[in-house]
Amino acid sequence: MNKLRYVWRHTARGSAATQVCPPGILLLVLSVILLVPSVSAQDVVQRVTLERAQELFSQNNLELRIARAGVREMSGLARQASAYPNPSVAITHEPLFQGGETQSESYFILAQRIEWPSLRSARTEAANRIALAAGHQVKVDSLLLAFEVVHVYIEAVAAEARKDILQPVSEIFREAERAIVARAGAGDVSGYDVRRLRVERARYETALAMADLSLHDVWRRLATLILPEGENIEMGPAAPLNIPVRQLHLEKAILAARLHRPEIAFAQEQVEAARFSIVAARASRLPSPTFTAGYKRQSDGFNGPLLGVALPVPIFNRNRGSIEATQAELHAAETQLMLVERQIENDVTRAYETYASLATRVELVQERLLADVDELLRTARVSYDEGEMSLVELLDAAEAFRDARIMAIDLLADFQTSHYDLLRATGGGVPPMQ
Repeated sequence: MNKLRYVWRHTARGSAATQVCPPGILLLVLSVILLVPSVSAQDVVQRVTLERAQELFSQNNLELRIARAGVREMSGLARQASAYPNPSVAITHEPLFQGGETQSESYFILAQRIEWPSLRSARTEAANRIALAAGHQVKVDSLLLAFEVVHVYIEAVAAEARKDILQPVSEIFREAERAIVARAGAGDVSGYDVRRLRVERARYETALAMADLSLHDVWRRLATLILPEGENIEMGPAAPLNIPVRQLHLEKAILAARLHRPEIAFAQEQVEAARFSIVAARASRLPSPTFTAGYKRQSDGFNGPLLGVALPVPIFNRNRGSIEATQAELHAAETQLMLVERQIENDVTRAYETYASLATRVELVQERLLADVDELLRTARVSYDEGEMSLVELLDAAEAFRDARIMAIDLLADFQTSHYDLLRATGGGVPPMQ
């Protein structure tokens, strides 16, 4: 900038004559020193592609580990439900006394409770359905967490882009302040102009600092999602995503969701588990007999085998309460399935409408209205250097450039997020887009 270069040359000549370092130079040197740790901190950030981030998430995410442990728990309970009752062994000895005479009896007894096949089969199938439902719940959690990884990754890309935009714009205000302070010393500008410019610079310096804090925060959030416990580092995106704008029919998206959303499969397994629980509750009204066999020996020389059977008589307890409870559970599970299907359809519709709206805006705003926004700032700087634009107009152009670029960054990030949100809403089974 010619005016700024003139001010800097004038300041340098005055500094050489007095041998005193100008305050502006001291501030510049101090700023460089203070920025060195920040640059070094960014250099240690590890970079990862989205594909690699998804792989690390699948291996290391702690919430996903908890969900998988729940599946193993349900699988173990299902195996336990199919276990057959253990037999019992009893050994008794009965000494008898009368006057001076003694007698004794000894028993060796083996008992086994026999469950009816219908009861055991229904109980086992209900437990297996619950285990399958737990597996689908892991898929639900995995789908949500995987989308969170993508969302944070896209947010990290946008955060870096915002900082890259704020950095040069902030530098323009720094240069402008140095120039206007020098001109104020020569009496060319008023003190109001200096104070007004410093207000704008303070605003941009604050925005740049907040962007830097936000960037480090999103780096740490990405690391938390994809790295194992005990690693306190920052992870940044290796490259921005390139997602073309495409079209998709809403009906196909809803159909894909009905086929692939794990919430539907989870609710269906819950319904089946409740149905088999009713069968098990009804079958339990039929008493399970317990057969006994053994050997008896008496002290008078008599001995022989021992056979018996015990059968509960369902007089006071006919298991009506359990049957009514499982019937209510089945009704609740069927109602929950209908609710889930309706919620998923609404979820897909919302995700589809959001994606379609953002796709239209990306084509209009980013590819047409703001396609040549970079020329705005370049033209303004050239005009200011040639004296055809005032400082206030330059600052206004810088602010308009910043707003336009950040608008484009946020719009692109929202569009890319909506793309993956639509994939999440359809269960990852969305048909190829046209």
